[in-house]
Amino acid sequence: MRAVRTAGPAFVGLVTVAVLVASTGASSGRTTPVADESGAAPRPTLQWSGYPIADTGNAAGGWIGARRWGHNGPVLYRVDPAASGRNTAYQPGRWVNQLQGKAPRSSADRRTTARAAWILSKYGRIRIASQSAAVDAALLHLLAGNRWSLSGDLGKRRIRQSEDSATVGGLARLMLDDSRRRSGPYRIQVRQRGTAVIGDPVRLAIRVVVARNGRPLPFVPVRIQTPDGVLPGDLTRQDGRIGLTYPLPSAGVTPIRVRVAKVPETRLRLLNPRRPLASRAAIGGKKRLLGTQGLIYVKARPRVVVTTGDKRIAAGSKSKGRFRVVASAEAWPRRATVTLHGPFVHSDQARCGTRTTRSGNTRVTGAGSYVMPRFTLRKEGYYIWRVQVPGNRVNLPASDCGGQFRVVKD
Repeated sequence: MRAVRTAGPAFVGLVTVAVLVASTGASSGRTTPVADESGAAPRPTLQWSGYPIADTGNAAGGWIGARRWGHNGPVLYRVDPAASGRNTAYQPGRWVNQLQGKAPRSSADRRTTARAAWILSKYGRIRIASQSAAVDAALLHLLAGNRWSLSGDLGKRRIRQSEDSATVGGLARLMLDDSRRRSGPYRIQVRQRGTAVIGDPVRLAIRVVVARNGRPLPFVPVRIQTPDGVLPGDLTRQDGRIGLTYPLPSAGVTPIRVRVAKVPETRLRLLNPRRPLASRAAIGGKKRLLGTQGLIYVKARPRVVVTTGDKRIAAGSKSKGRFRVVASAEAWPRRATVTLHGPFVHSDQARCGTRTTRSGNTRVTGAGSYVMPRFTLRKEGYYIWRVQVPGNRVNLPASDCGGQFRVVKD
């Protein structure tokens, strides 16, 4: 398969090609399996995908595109164009956040290294000659720069010598533009949609974005780990968003872990050569796993049950009463309002909402039994308690009216 230019505005067709052959984990092109990076045994470096060009004796000559270290090894791109062009075995790979080196080695700052890593991750393992050549050209533009840039004399000469120079140059510019906007690092945003009560499903809105500018990261698989297991996942949409549902979470606060796979790298997987003067090489197609933690809040339906101590107390003595909070989630403190209503002449007249004679508060921390405030009562009659426990992020409000008792003369 080759990238083909279409008629019309410059590189309109190239945009379509670059989107279609990005490495997303799906079979949208010919990709290489996960590579063996061990460097114990010598093996040849093969010209894997690209075009032959003039041999200049340095690492940038003879080939523009991807190489492969052995028949089943990793796909490689040389990063030191001015180094020796001799083939070499490599030491085991290491992750590099910032490419460092002294001439003839290339060097770049962290931001530029991240852009190069994005291009390698996104396009580096697709076996299309023009695209591999474009990756090579874009990497040298970023990591070596100067004469090796797309506008430099050496960079332009390499592209011009390829079999399809217009396509290679157009794709390289497209990759550089995209890397400026879309390279990482990335951030996962997790939001619970609406309020959930026990028995309701929890709807989660997840978005994966470039941390620097908020641009979406589309078509990456997302899954959620909960205490009940892994929820069925899916791919983010074009806008980087995905909606997932947690069917029946417990009341209270539930921790979750969000995992996003196949995220473009921000680091280079770099192989140092065993020949001291040869070029280092970066591996194409590397992805990473991104994760974050979140909390789900589900409201319980607690109940308040009011009881009383003595059914009859003497006038001038203090009231006694208790209440229980049942099925409350979490031990988060809140203040219950306790009101005493009365006196009423007859027991069947006693009801909450009228004749409030005393009020107070009791600190509630969760499910359990609590003591009412004690009030000195001098008037005879019937009294009744009302307890109101407010809601919070994990509980609905609850109340009860009861615990009727009578005050009589001693």
